[in-house]
Amino acid sequence: MTTTSFSQIGDADFQAAMQKLLPRGRAWPRTPTALLTAFAGAIGDAFFALRQVTVQFLDVESDPSQALALLPDWETDFGLPDSCSPPNPTLQQRHNSLLLKIAASPGGQSAAYYIGVAAQFGYVITITTWRVSCLGQMHLGDPMCAAPWRFAWRVNVPSISVEYFSLGVSALGEPFWTISDTELECRLAKIQPAYGVLWFSFGTLFAGDGVLDFSLAADSDLIPVL
Repeated sequence: MTTTSFSQIGDADFQAAMQKLLPRGRAWPRTPTALLTAFAGAIGDAFFALRQVTVQFLDVESDPSQALALLPDWETDFGLPDSCSPPNPTLQQRHNSLLLKIAASPGGQSAAYYIGVAAQFGYVITITTWRVSCLGQMHLGDPMCAAPWRFAWRVNVPSISVEYFSLGVSALGEPFWTISDTELECRLAKIQPAYGVLWFSFGTLFAGDGVLDFSLAADSDLIPVL
């Protein structure tokens, strides 16, 4: 017996199914030109339209990266929009924000977890951590890191561009530098390790291997001292 998958059923199949439900006899013709055949086709069209919607929901709307009709419902389930969402986001930005929230929802503490979350947002990142300097374990040329450095994480995002303040071009009061995308920083900061201090390197900003000297402030935050 040959079967046809649900996604491959056409309107003619629904018309034929309706005709099979009709009684037999001369008063119930199945010829293509019969009025009853057209009536069966009209009823079949309604079921075919329902089938189209069902397939759309199964194949598209169930996927958060493609959802359109159910996108607002997906966003509500994951608390979007939130304080990290860009103003007047495009459809692609809404999908990206949703995928990032879904990727972050299981939780994690490892560098691999945060790299995976950023990958869902379309960014390739690396994470730099430091080891506290200790005599007998250090090598010549190793950076000098005080105890607070064990809690520092640097997220390196070379693909996010940086626009610097420029004399003669920038205006008074403008920031010394701005980045092309702030949402990744915001969302990773929301899920940063409770024991860690997260900071970012965008483009070539702080891209070298030089280390900043950090000291502990009264509120236990790491304060950079150049």
